[in-house]
Amino acid sequence: MTISPFDYENHALLYLPDCMPFPDTKNSVYMTAVLKQLTELIRQSHGHTLVLFTSYRMMEIVYQELSKPQAVDYPLFCMGRGRLAALSAFRKSGNGVLLASDSAGEGIDLAGDILSSLVVVKLPFPMPDPVSEYERSLHDDFHSYLSENIVPSMLIKLRQWIGRGIRRETDTCVFSILDSRARGRYRSDILDALPDMPVTDRIDDVGRFLLEKKSDAYFQ
Repeated sequence: MTISPFDYENHALLYLPDCMPFPDTKNSVYMTAVLKQLTELIRQSHGHTLVLFTSYRMMEIVYQELSKPQAVDYPLFCMGRGRLAALSAFRKSGNGVLLASDSAGEGIDLAGDILSSLVVVKLPFPMPDPVSEYERSLHDDFHSYLSENIVPSMLIKLRQWIGRGIRRETDTCVFSILDSRARGRYRSDILDALPDMPVTDRIDDVGRFLLEKKSDAYFQ
């Protein structure tokens, strides 16, 4: 558990679904599961959602699917490279859904009800690069490299992403991680790294939490 100046224990909920396949964009079962979870989370939260991706390609696929008629009932925006207009439109929408790349998880400020559901599609593990390859060469085996470099880097970025959801003391937000590894191999690491908050594997708890925390105006 990390210490936060905000009251995550009463103002936040962490949703970790127990039905997600291993993340593989080439697997149609996985992609279908992601779309099903996103569609239901958007419904449960009445929009007000930021969805963060580690892959532009996956973000584009999801955007195309959610743009189909009757897929979602709320304004939908996709924030690609340099598309700040989408962020502005999302803010003005009041209850929109914004799909964004990992860079948006570190530098945007969306205080208030506009962002009340933050969805991490895939854990933000660092991409291989020359520096990481060199760091790997300094370790005797991949397991030590994973535990000492890769996982800590992922957790730092995940904390940054989660930090987008609660920006002031009155904010309330549901955080969802749709990566099966968050419930499995890395569950304890993730729970230790994030602020202490209730955890559920029931998607209906998302709607109940927001119904309890939000004013009537939120749902209009």
